[in-house]
Amino acid sequence: MIRSRLAVLALSLLILVTVAGISPCFAADRDVSADLDNLDLEDLLQVEMVSPSERKQSLENIAGSYTILTEEDIKRSGATSVPEALRTVPGVIVTRTDTDKWALGVRGFSGTFNSKQLILVDNRPITSPYFNGVIWSSQDLPIQLVKRIEIIRGPWTSLWGSESFNGVINIITKSAAEMQGNRSVTTAGTDGVSQYLRKGGHLSENGTLAVYAKGGYEPGKKYRIRGRTEKGSTDWTTGSGGFRADWLNAYTDQFSIQGQIAGSSITEHSPPGNPFSADKDKEDYSGYAQILWDRKTGARSGMQFRTSYTRTFLTVTDMENISNSADAEFIYSNEQLEDHFLTFGLGSKYFWNSFKQGEHVQVTNDSIYSLEFSGFAKDRITLIDEKLFLNLGLKLDYSGGSELAPQPTARLLYMEEDEEYWLAASYANRKPSYWVQEGSYRVRVNDKEYTVDFSGDLKNEKLATIEAGYRKLFSETLKFDVSLYLNNYDQMVTFSFDDTTNTATPVSGLCGISYGTEVALDWQPYSFLTLRPSIDISNQDFQNIPPGIPGFSPPLNTPLYSIKMQALIDLAENWELDLFSSYVNSMDDKDLSTGFGFDARLAWQVRNNLSLELIGSNLLTTLDESNFSPTEPSCTLRLTWDF
Repeated sequence: MIRSRLAVLALSLLILVTVAGISPCFAADRDVSADLDNLDLEDLLQVEMVSPSERKQSLENIAGSYTILTEEDIKRSGATSVPEALRTVPGVIVTRTDTDKWALGVRGFSGTFNSKQLILVDNRPITSPYFNGVIWSSQDLPIQLVKRIEIIRGPWTSLWGSESFNGVINIITKSAAEMQGNRSVTTAGTDGVSQYLRKGGHLSENGTLAVYAKGGYEPGKKYRIRGRTEKGSTDWTTGSGGFRADWLNAYTDQFSIQGQIAGSSITEHSPPGNPFSADKDKEDYSGYAQILWDRKTGARSGMQFRTSYTRTFLTVTDMENISNSADAEFIYSNEQLEDHFLTFGLGSKYFWNSFKQGEHVQVTNDSIYSLEFSGFAKDRITLIDEKLFLNLGLKLDYSGGSELAPQPTARLLYMEEDEEYWLAASYANRKPSYWVQEGSYRVRVNDKEYTVDFSGDLKNEKLATIEAGYRKLFSETLKFDVSLYLNNYDQMVTFSFDDTTNTATPVSGLCGISYGTEVALDWQPYSFLTLRPSIDISNQDFQNIPPGIPGFSPPLNTPLYSIKMQALIDLAENWELDLFSSYVNSMDDKDLSTGFGFDARLAWQVRNNLSLELIGSNLLTTLDESNFSPTEPSCTLRLTWDF
């Protein structure tokens, strides 16, 4: 095991050695996205946002609820991973259930294997096509690569397909041109150590290249679950290495190629409530490559082609899984008759999985193959110049052996000087995961053991939703955003328990509604102080909810309150103090992380190319009695050096 862990770290550093001949350009990262906070509304409307349109478009076209985390936001949150950065976002619940495991939920349903949101990295899906969730232990994306994170709440299935049931999270990484020069980021503290290295240079007059490597070690920690202290997995060692190359031709063509390999090892002993944890050492690895070509064909028209290949190796208790996925998409946009902006797209995905069956966990087939197709069309209609816009969209998803899944939406946006009103109606239709239909394993529910009996007769899950929102820019220092939603779910997958045979069978028998509101404020009362309070209130009303199975988060059927407050303080020149507090109350005893959290970050810019950060997490553990809360606070020192 020690040898394998050393090999993982060595692999991370190897890529830097092999490209040492690149001519460096000694410049710090260009913080493009951080300027968002300083723009007025007129300038903000020209900022490009990638996710909601599947093409670059300005924010004036977004009739939906969204949050953008800039590079500056991520840094000042003190996050050392992508899930940690998402904790500050309204409507998003993030629970770290073990050393290498997270559960994310957008407007509910935060189980590992019943995720209802699509997560992308540079438009490449990282949501597992087999498990319908993100296995974060196989993802080792350095937070230092991230340029911004776009979080879109609500169904955007008319553009992104059936996986974006409750929302989309798109992680945008920096281009090679934004990663010029050399950078080292070192972290050390009670949660472990990590080292990130990056080198960037020019390939030609119009071509740039950046390579990076990262290695880390976390000893693990203890968690409080239902009042008991439980030990988590230990000795998590991670390593990754990757590259990105970009070419720009006369501002009309942009070509990018990027890739990464990553590996990890851990001594697994997950706390109760985690699915498929074994008391043994295990290893995972993953890798991907992606090619993107973007061509502008006119002032208001263009096309884009993207293709990627991803391979992962996972261990689920004692079952081994090798997953391969290849996807491609083509998108074309063009303005017609001035009042219509049309966008069309075609896509396909082919994935093949192989399994080495275990004694405790099995699936129906030793291998599985699936070919999926999709197509979408969207028309943004200008009803009143610069004031009223109507977006109509439809996407069709098809995979072999299932019914055609239409995903329509209609979105209306009205703009008046410094404020926006929007209204949306959407319908989503998605196929249950292969894992739910084929997996066979044993679970413990209410102190009784059941065997999950796979079912091949599951119907597509359906969602009809109505959303509305209002945004107001009161002044350069005060911004307000509120959204409301009503979701009607039908044919959702749940489990039927038979106490005579001790079996649990997946069935399409859950229906109900969820509704709520998200309110966020961005206020700068003084030049040195920025406050970002938010509140998320939601309620779920479902009938005949069975007990939860680990990995499948059931509806709560109770109000859920989530209150967050972020304070960004410029103490003095080159000194920053950032505070983040949160309170989540589900008003029941379900396995959701509820309680009080408090984090802090103190930063000192020593020189232009050197900074020090002291990051404290879970600082008031004595006040936090929630499930999956660490029993001890943590402290991390982060050193960033451009050389």
